[in-house]
Amino acid sequence: MAFGQSRSSNYALGSSLGEGGPSSSTDYDAGNVKKLIELTDEVLKQKNVESVLFGGKRFAEQTNFEKLDWFAEELVLEHQRRSCRIAPTVAFKQATTSESAKEGS
Repeated sequence: MAFGQSRSSNYALGSSLGEGGPSSSTDYDAGNVKKLIELTDEVLKQKNVESVLFGGKRFAEQTNFEKLDWFAEELVLEHQRRSCRIAPTVAFKQATTSESAKEGS
């Protein structure tokens, strides 16, 4: 639903490589590695179209590289915050017993 009719063409590398393009998982030829690096650089420079909930689509303000850089910074900050905590972050889930489940129904 988010991408509508063009669901298959919203994947950057899938559409850029095309048929007969280099395969990153099987072909380590120097020429193919160079092509993959060039394609990666091209994708990172792009500003893609973003879906806006109930608002259609709009062009992104940041390049893919800028988005990845921001995300990496957020991961580092989160790691630092978690490493400074005295107690680890734990989520407790309340167990339901069969008796309390029967009472609720």
